Amino acid sequence: MPSPANLKATAILDYQSSVIRKLALALRREHSKDRGLLKASHRYLVHAVRPVYTLNELQPASRTINQQQGSCSQRMACLEAIARASDIATRARALRIDGRFWYPRFRYVRAFIPKSILLLWPQFFLDGDWLNFDELYGSLAELGSRATQKFTNDGESLFDAIDHTPVDFLAKTSRPGCPAADFDLSRFVLADEGFFDTRDEVFERFGSLQDSLRGRVFEAIFGGRKSSSPGHPGPGECVSTSAK
Repeated sequence: MPSPANLKATAILDYQSSVIRKLALALRREHSKDRGLLKASHRYLVHAVRPVYTLNELQPASRTINQQQGSCSQRMACLEAIARASDIATRARALRIDGRFWYPRFRYVRAFIPKSILLLWPQFFLDGDWLNFDELYGSLAELGSRATQKFTNDGESLFDAIDHTPVDFLAKTSRPGCPAADFDLSRFVLADEGFFDTRDEVFERFGSLQDSLRGRVFEAIFGGRKSSSPGHPGPGECVSTSAK
């Protein structure tokens, strides 16, 4: 069950700001069901907040929405903030991902990619249970049965992909006979750091890649730059927190 911490406003999930409250109220007027509201919020962010390179994971969600641009991870924070403004509890699962997962995006500058990177994967409390971000539009088996291609991390972002293809870091599609078996990405998961009530807590515990020398160099070169193609982020778009 969620705790009060799963609904509170934080420095990053600053849903008390007027921009997020107005957006959440407008979406709620159109969608009485929580899951419908979350899907509508996701679609809004896909179209209204363009993907850019950045490691500024501590940026408040309201600023990302106001600027109409943000990393994949920043857009996940925006979705969490809208959810909390709509009385939908959220939490984050911190997965340590092999840096090689991002090699297809930055083939010629792999020196910028650490050996492991923490990815914050949101969860939402719906119908008495926690729902993973990757299953917002249906189970991974359902998504896999109608997907035209697997997620290869050399095109659209994780944030954009979850509405039409499985993005499976938790080996949920590895069961024999599952139509989405080819979508299993668990081989890239080096460690599961567990669940946190807020994204802010993850940064407090592990630190932020943006504060490292490698992160500052990356931000100086790529920060704020538009992706090379629609929905195509670099490592600064879908990664967050500390790296090893």
